[in-house]
Amino acid sequence: MKNYKLLIVALAFLTIISGCEDLEVENLNNPNRQALLANPAEYPASINGAYSAFWAALQQSSPNFPLSVMAQGPSMSWGNWGARDLGTIPRQSLQNNLTYSNRAIFTQAWNGLYSAIGPVNNILGIIAEDDVTVPDANGVDITDQVVANGKALQGLVMGYLSLLYDQAYITDETTDPTSLSFSPYGDVNDAAIAKLQEAIALFAGSNNVLTGFNQLTYTGDDAANLLRGFIAKFEALQARNTTEASAVDWNRVLSNSANSVDLAPVGDGGFTWWHRLLIQGQDALWARVSQKVIKMMNPSKTDAEVPYPWPDGLAVLPEISNPDDSRLGTDITYAGAPDFSAARGYYFFSTYDYSRYESYRAGFTDPMVFLSSEEVDLLQAEALVRTGGNKVAAAGLINNTRVNRGGLAPLTGLESDADLLNAILYERIVEFTWHGSCNIWFHRRMMTPAGNTDATNLYYLEPASARHLPVPADELSIFGLPFYTFGGNQPEQ
Repeated sequence: MKNYKLLIVALAFLTIISGCEDLEVENLNNPNRQALLANPAEYPASINGAYSAFWAALQQSSPNFPLSVMAQGPSMSWGNWGARDLGTIPRQSLQNNLTYSNRAIFTQAWNGLYSAIGPVNNILGIIAEDDVTVPDANGVDITDQVVANGKALQGLVMGYLSLLYDQAYITDETTDPTSLSFSPYGDVNDAAIAKLQEAIALFAGSNNVLTGFNQLTYTGDDAANLLRGFIAKFEALQARNTTEASAVDWNRVLSNSANSVDLAPVGDGGFTWWHRLLIQGQDALWARVSQKVIKMMNPSKTDAEVPYPWPDGLAVLPEISNPDDSRLGTDITYAGAPDFSAARGYYFFSTYDYSRYESYRAGFTDPMVFLSSEEVDLLQAEALVRTGGNKVAAAGLINNTRVNRGGLAPLTGLESDADLLNAILYERIVEFTWHGSCNIWFHRRMMTPAGNTDATNLYYLEPASARHLPVPADELSIFGLPFYTFGGNQPEQ
């Protein structure tokens, strides 16, 4: 069993060793930092290893797969990774306890993200306090580059903690690991953005290179623009409901989404850089595209042809003729009756399989989109709408995927704000669910009113769905704190 107490109490001193296998740590609670990281030339590899841990914490299995099922992007009634538990209707409360077999839903991201930030905090602390210079292989000083990569990772880690959990630790190289306390998600989000801004200041106008994402490099302004895209995403998607979405600093989103950059790390064949939702999530025997999405993509079709919810007692529906959105036929393909148990609920059923990135499954070596320029463009479009900006420009950004990929009628910018925001959410669900971790959950929840009871709205979360994860019971038990949870008969958030 993992020693979660050491994981958190010694947070700032955790080390991911990448290319530093000879390093030994005899006492995690009181390490000698100079002995632990005696060779500054190894710091870049260690920080790159932390980026690998960041990826594994988010993209591999949990929480991405089960939370995406709960948000009705993919649909699956199998029990793996807790997908059936979270997808059950009516919604049940999340099982945040020490005996739940799928508690990786809570712990994988929590433990993985903190294990990623630990060595980065350690390295940045040594550089700052001991005035260490980091050389590259040719002896050139790359200290600023290492610090920039480290601060970027700090921001990314805390950003995703703020999106996933109701509260978390704010931690950096100055943190005393023996006096950590939980902060609400809004404060964690602010801390994440502040770290990304520090990293941007080091990348912008420089030759510093962001190196942590497998086989990708971003130099100078490209790195800065990539991180600005994450600032826009974190600022917007921290909202848990429509009221909070209205309170987002949309001017900040607007100013950080103007020069978007794609991020798609290359798969490494299934060792670390792999993506569960692109494997079983594209396998028709394992998962289907939720009927809620299929219905949303065919607004002109009758309920007889495209029903929602899936009718009880019906095993299969015929292929939809002339679907309204052409992505139903390219990205999403007909697969016949699902191999799901009717006893677990017909609402899991769908005849459509996601197949846009089917080539990835051949060897797990294709690029895996984590943040696309189109996703950031839609953040800009939403910011334009919500700040009273140029709605014609917003419509053009929406049309990039709506028209060019979906074959839908172009928007003009004369539509109501509500219609434009629905069009943005539609594109997010259809385009980005299989990209960054938990995208569809984040996107649906910000557009779902608090206390929603409407189970028929195709854009909203299912009523009583949790809006964020609690601190894992494993973590709470260390300090004798009571367990708590969300969803079902518990609060949404």
